[in-house]
Amino acid sequence: MAISQFLVRQGYEVIYLGRFNTPERLAAVAGQEDADLIGVSVHSWEFLAYADELVARCRDLGIGLVLGGSVLTDRDQADLIARGADAVFGPYAHEAAMLQQIDAVVHRVRAGDAATHPFGTRDAGRPGPLAGRVVIVTGAARGLGRAYTLELCRQGAAVVATDVDEAALEEVVGAARDTPGSVHAQACDITDSDAPRLLLRTALHRYGQLHGLVSNAGLLRSGPILRLDDDDLRLLFDVHVTAAFRLLRVIGGYWRAEAKAGRTVDAAVVLTTSSAGLYGFRAEAAYSAAKAAVAMLARVGADELGRYGATVNAIAPVARTRLTEWLGERNGDPVDDPLAAEHIAPVITWLLGPGARDVTGRVLEAGNGQISVPGTWQPGTPWPPVRVMPP
Repeated sequence: MAISQFLVRQGYEVIYLGRFNTPERLAAVAGQEDADLIGVSVHSWEFLAYADELVARCRDLGIGLVLGGSVLTDRDQADLIARGADAVFGPYAHEAAMLQQIDAVVHRVRAGDAATHPFGTRDAGRPGPLAGRVVIVTGAARGLGRAYTLELCRQGAAVVATDVDEAALEEVVGAARDTPGSVHAQACDITDSDAPRLLLRTALHRYGQLHGLVSNAGLLRSGPILRLDDDDLRLLFDVHVTAAFRLLRVIGGYWRAEAKAGRTVDAAVVLTTSSAGLYGFRAEAAYSAAKAAVAMLARVGADELGRYGATVNAIAPVARTRLTEWLGERNGDPVDDPLAAEHIAPVITWLLGPGARDVTGRVLEAGNGQISVPGTWQPGTPWPPVRVMPP
């Protein structure tokens, strides 16, 4: 079905101008008709040469730009999004995903927020060091995840934020509205086996690419070994270990496919461990074991995914969250609180950015104004000692 027929069926008013129009002509008609967006069906490679001019004209009009066509590869889609298009559809785009993205563009335009596109503010003066990068953040609705999401947006990234609390996620979307980046909320339960595929599909449908993952979702079920029941034990490992493993498997598979297709992969993963996982806490045996597993997952993940262009690290944060009630409640401005989650966020953005491309397989402890890199397990001195026979 032609895209014009598809949109008419969905209740949109469509003005069809034909195939051979210049950006100037398209913009002139859009301005006369007070259109919400310009949509272009790309039938040949030649039209891509006009993309930058069309982006500029749409910016001047304060309207959206949508491109689609069977000649567009995944790489083309990513490039056009990075250059400023609001949505780009290739040959395998699904109608539901197309409509969702077009609805989002129209909503932004009608809300007077037409100066933004999927990567955030179209302000070349402040694109941010992470502009053009797409990152998934789990457990993004509160605490550390919220702080990470907002800091990523301040640095220009586009974030697919996920959590089980849909209402709290929408609040994060609102909080990021005036930043150079943007947030797309995707509520889901990270313990669902299909959650990693859902998040990857969301990132690719919304932004056309994916560069980073912050596996932050967590919970706490305390109890000594003799008292912790199976349900709490299972939930701890499902959230902290199994979910992180599945995310690495699915998203790592995407990066491997990109690398094998000859496309450059510049990706980074940050998993979340804890000082409990590094040193062990009394009455937190299951939590400590789960977080220890995550630390080792980061080391092995770095080795296995490094060949495809991805770094994998873990962070052990020390901050005031719902999981660290013993640190007391947050009061006042986070600038004055060394244990505020906001102080961990710059470490995360550094690990996801260009300055940390040589850092992989490491665990960083961060919080209370300090950062440290704990040592790793090393073989001990063997016994009995090896005897070297003289020649």
